[in-house]
Order: sequence, then C-alpha cells, then structure tokens
Amino acid sequence: METPRTALEAYKAIIDGLISETQQSLSSRLIREKGIYTKAPDYLKYNDLVKSLTTDQKEMLAEMFQHEREDAIHDVLAKLTWWIICHKVGLTFSDEPMPVDLSGMGLHGDYVGRKQGWEWPSD
Repeated sequence: METPRTALEAYKAIIDGLISETQQSLSSRLIREKGIYTKAPDYLKYNDLVKSLTTDQKEMLAEMFQHEREDAIHDVLAKLTWWIICHKVGLTFSDEPMPVDLSGMGLHGDYVGRKQGWEWPSD
C-alpha cells in the first residue's frame, strides 16, 4: 500500500484496509486448517469442542466467526458514523478534514459497499 498523500486517500485506505483485515480471521483459518479454535492458553478449552465437529460443521463454524468479525467492524463504523453525524466528531489527516461517507450511507455503508465490489467515486 502506498502512503496516502491526501485525507481522501487516507480515508479510502482505512476502509479498504479494514476489508482486507476482516478477510483474514485467524479463528476461521485455524478452524479450517488445523481443526482448533486457538493456540492461546486461556482459550484452549474450546479446542475440544472444535475437534469434536465434523468437517462440514467446522466449515460452518468458521463461516460464523468470519461473519461475526465482519459484523463487528460494521458495527464500530456505524457507531463512529453516529458520533460524526450527531456529535460533530471528525477525522483528520495531516490536519486536513477527512471526507467520510462517500456512499451516502455512512462509514459502515462505504465498508459494506466496498466489500461488495462498489467502486470509489472518481471525484
């Protein structure tokens, strides 16, 4: 990724970066590839449950974790949009106000749109 030069480029990079990050759920990958939930010591107890599942059930669980990850990012962006609209919170890049809500549906709308293949406006 190139370093953004403008507030608009920074905003687009943030949204696209969130999409890239949500496509890489570690839990989903571990369930699919290793048949475990985690390697973290505090959560090892969940591995027995995952190991007891069929391959199809593991795939469904991995999908559920992936959707939950995407939904969490959506919800954070929706709350941030609410703060921007209702409480005049703003984002800046190099002291320049960052344009947000390019889709007309809030930051979360831009996120969902980009996830679904929506192209950024040319202006």
